[in-house]
Amino acid sequence: MRTIWRYFSSYKTLATVFLLGLFIEVAYAVAAPLSLQYLVDLAFTPRDVQVFFIILGILVMGGSLSIAAGLGGDYALSKLSGRVVQRLRSQLFNHIQKQTFPFFQRYRVGDLVTRFSSDMSSIEKIIYSSVPYSLKEGLSTLLGLIVLFSIQWKLAFAMLLGSVLMFVGPKLLQGRAEAANTRYKEAQEQFANTMDEAVKGHQTIRALHQQNRFRQRAEKQISQLFTFGLKVDVTGSLMERLPLTALLILNGTMIGFGGYLIFQGEMSVGGFIAFFTLFMSVGQSGANLSFIIPDIIESSISIKRISELFDYQPDVPEAASPIALGPFEQEIQMNKVTFGYTEETNQLTEITLSITAGSFAAFVGPSGSGKSTALQLLSRFYDPKSGYVTIDHTDLRLVSEASLREQVGIVSQNTYLFEASVRDNLLLDNREATEEELFEAAQLARIHETIVSWPEGYDTLIHSEGSSLSGGQRQRISIARALLRNPKILLLDEITSALDPSTEADINQSIEQLRKQKTIISVTHRLSSIVDADVIFVFKDGKILDTGTHQELMQREGLYLEMWEKQHGFRLSPDGLHATIDVNRLAKFPFFAGVEFSELESIAKLFSSETCKEGDTIVQEGDHGDKFYIIIRGRFEILKQISGAENHRVAVLEDGDHFGEIALLADVLRTASVQALEPSLLLSLRREAFLELTTRYPHILETVGQTLVNRI
Repeated sequence: MRTIWRYFSSYKTLATVFLLGLFIEVAYAVAAPLSLQYLVDLAFTPRDVQVFFIILGILVMGGSLSIAAGLGGDYALSKLSGRVVQRLRSQLFNHIQKQTFPFFQRYRVGDLVTRFSSDMSSIEKIIYSSVPYSLKEGLSTLLGLIVLFSIQWKLAFAMLLGSVLMFVGPKLLQGRAEAANTRYKEAQEQFANTMDEAVKGHQTIRALHQQNRFRQRAEKQISQLFTFGLKVDVTGSLMERLPLTALLILNGTMIGFGGYLIFQGEMSVGGFIAFFTLFMSVGQSGANLSFIIPDIIESSISIKRISELFDYQPDVPEAASPIALGPFEQEIQMNKVTFGYTEETNQLTEITLSITAGSFAAFVGPSGSGKSTALQLLSRFYDPKSGYVTIDHTDLRLVSEASLREQVGIVSQNTYLFEASVRDNLLLDNREATEEELFEAAQLARIHETIVSWPEGYDTLIHSEGSSLSGGQRQRISIARALLRNPKILLLDEITSALDPSTEADINQSIEQLRKQKTIISVTHRLSSIVDADVIFVFKDGKILDTGTHQELMQREGLYLEMWEKQHGFRLSPDGLHATIDVNRLAKFPFFAGVEFSELESIAKLFSSETCKEGDTIVQEGDHGDKFYIIIRGRFEILKQISGAENHRVAVLEDGDHFGEIALLADVLRTASVQALEPSLLLSLRREAFLELTTRYPHILETVGQTLVNRI
């Protein structure tokens, strides 16, 4: 109630009109029963018509004033309540918009949606009805008690003592009601999260035939909703019934004690009738106050849950007096930057680098090396634990977010398109852009011709985050959107990882065209796309292992050369659906070392191309293995069950990595699961085909076996 009154106090005029109207309306409602005493004792009993008409006139005028005050109060309340709810929703939405990644990792979609729907509805209900209702009934009770004491103080005092019974029951049940409401709202959150996951992942769920698992989870959560909802309803019903029972007891007490006072000559019949009538009104008001306790408890839980969001402060706050970042002209620097997503671990340690304006820089390294994390810090999605990130020697922590976003354009592999037309997705709030600039950005991103070929062209509506478009089309629209904002700095995070070779070549040509016009920083694990970069930073274990151009790094024979050799030696079809492996590349696998080149050619011909979608499971832990796999393009996570719990990621494999080689020799159970993280292409070799080949070349089996037998 205190929280809501704080919002009410922001609209003093409306609150004053509402309270004044409420007071007049309640005062008349309380005074009207008092007229019965005067009517009976001064008009009806002595049969005085003049007094009767005077009292009647007062009642009519008072009633008219009460109706007018009520209408004015209702209008003020409607406007006041609407303003408060509007402000509360806006503040919560704006607060969430300020949050950074850790917030959205802690609160899932269902958590936030439930707070905006169920919790906000509870608060809206109490603002629109419970608060004014409680004020009205509370004021009626207070004024009514004053009048009751003026009629007969002994009887009024007895009733006041007895009225404690009306609130004892609800007070005793309050803890149980709060616990039931909390569990019910948490169950709503869990079910909302399941619904969100089921809708967004429906294709994967269907492809993996997981409908039954999701159905069982949903049925369990629906059952919990029923159980907890029943407890809420039963507890609420008890809290309403107990005050009514107490009111019946009080009525009986009042009649008995009132009759005694009449017989003793301490109270007139008219006074008793007025007291009885007014007490019924006051008693009902008191009971009504107890009726809204369940609503108040529910809304108090909702306010706590929403206050929890308000209390969560952004992990990347804007400075109290932020600096506007000017046009980028000199360099980007990271100086002794250390960062970790948690306090216990660090993803980057003492990183120092410098990127000159107008250059093309690349961050490369194995999965988990920290290259993408470094880009997140350059984007200022996070702040370093120590050290600093600067643009033109200005610490990003001192820069206003608006000016930073004007200078920095970001394109990631996880493109998000809005439910709007292609044109609106490209323009967003950049309404000053001309049609020519729109087309130019689309042409640079190699998507203009595709868009104009659609029946609706740039007015084509995009639905479901762009699910009707190919990955390449979504990615190119995302690039065009970034280019249309004309940033000085363009950050690219694995933007070609899920594209076919033809589309990747188009995107790489677009990037080449942008060189010298913009400062480009590209995070990639596909080294062929950054051979012409001005500087390449090689990350490993959260540190920069090496720096240089492609030619310089190749000559040093370090990690970069290993990565290059691992990714090459494959030939892809233009559509990216088929691949073959060179003999020289096959010879680099340790278990094929020593096999003659002519024999390796025979082995190379046995490989088959396989494609998979994001979320596809290629290898299931515990299944019998019969294939050896080489990753041509894509990323896979290695999952392993630990102590019967859910799968845990133990490694990530990328282009050029391999797995399952033991299956070439023996039928053994898979020791881990392998699941695709993005659309991928693999080469696979079946054990039967390999063993059939070894019947013609028996020493192949001996050579391969020497390497693998110790691992079986």
